[in-house]
Amino acid sequence: MKKISIIIPVYNKVEELRITIASILNQTLPIADLEIIVADDGSSEDIKAVTEEYTNHVLIKYLWQKDDGFRPGAARNMGIYAAEGEVSVFLDCGVILTTNCLEEHYRLYQQYGEKLVVLGYIYGCDTYSDLEEIRVIIDGHTPDEAADIMEENKMLDGRDCEGCYWQVLGDDLTKWPAPWVALWGGHFSASTRFLHDNNICFDEHFKTWGCEDNELGIQLENAGCIFVVGRKARAIHYPAKERSYDILHTNKTFRNNYKNNRQYIAKKYPNNKTVQIWAAQGDHAANVPQIVR
Repeated sequence: MKKISIIIPVYNKVEELRITIASILNQTLPIADLEIIVADDGSSEDIKAVTEEYTNHVLIKYLWQKDDGFRPGAARNMGIYAAEGEVSVFLDCGVILTTNCLEEHYRLYQQYGEKLVVLGYIYGCDTYSDLEEIRVIIDGHTPDEAADIMEENKMLDGRDCEGCYWQVLGDDLTKWPAPWVALWGGHFSASTRFLHDNNICFDEHFKTWGCEDNELGIQLENAGCIFVVGRKARAIHYPAKERSYDILHTNKTFRNNYKNNRQYIAKKYPNNKTVQIWAAQGDHAANVPQIVR
């Protein structure tokens, strides 16, 4: 049995996929302990051909669903159903792992057991760092070197910046009534068997950006999981042309879709008080204490 299944939902972006896979191949955990599951959300680019470039190096599974709009949750679910590793690590396409990242996910799994959700660290997902500067750092250094530089330059995980989740409330998520507010789908892990045994998967209602990862977190919390900040499970997100949170502030349709997703979750969990506060007030830094206390 493999130790780790890495589930990567993909829609085009072949170069970002290559970057992500290259970082997986350079892990301290032996390649024989890993499987990569590429879940294609109906790309027009030839994602399958990219996966075939690596078949001699690692067990890689290619799964495809037709292009029926934005469906990364359904793509991730294909990965969950196909996963055979002890731990499922979820990565966005374009996330680059430092060399001991997967080893740290597995170490935490061994330490805490099957009811564990690890929130992996993602450098460069703040709201203020210069995107071109991040690209220059990544392109000119190894992942470990780039992560160290970004740490020094305060290009941190967006949950770890001044006034944000971990700085306001600390790393001990067992003290948070709503740790799922900090679950970001770009980099986290959970026990594969726990997901399978408890029929936990992404709600495929979501067809626009935002909140499907939080909803999965609510499922995991309701099933009795504990959430742990994986500060040593370090990764970097190669920047897109524009941040989703920037689009959230500039595009009215995008913003309304996001609000609708939150309201859907509120209706799904009418008796969860923290869900109701979160849906009504938002999860910006100033509101964090109100949501989780």
